[in-house]
Amino acid sequence: MTIIEQTPGVEISLWPEGHGFETVDAWWDVMDKDEKQRLDNLMGIALLDTEVRERLVNKRDKSLLTAFGLSQETQNWIREINATSLIELAQAIVSKVQTGAYVGS
Repeated sequence: MTIIEQTPGVEISLWPEGHGFETVDAWWDVMDKDEKQRLDNLMGIALLDTEVRERLVNKRDKSLLTAFGLSQETQNWIREINATSLIELAQAIVSKVQTGAYVGS
């Protein structure tokens, strides 16, 4: 693990729509390490299984997202992503996770 990964940080910028420290619990609940792993697992299976891919990309199937143990906040966030392919969905997820833009989306 690199020094950067071990260094704690604090987000102090203003978040859109008034979400910020009042939703700090959502930040940790939505994308903790286990949640990210579940999302990675879902994306990996969608890559290998056309039915799962269809349910994820085209239907944004709530039962599929629930089966992978994703929080309601993450499920809502995934349903709002505008993507027509697994690649587009994956790119949007990576982009939002890296920027923290999924909080309060």
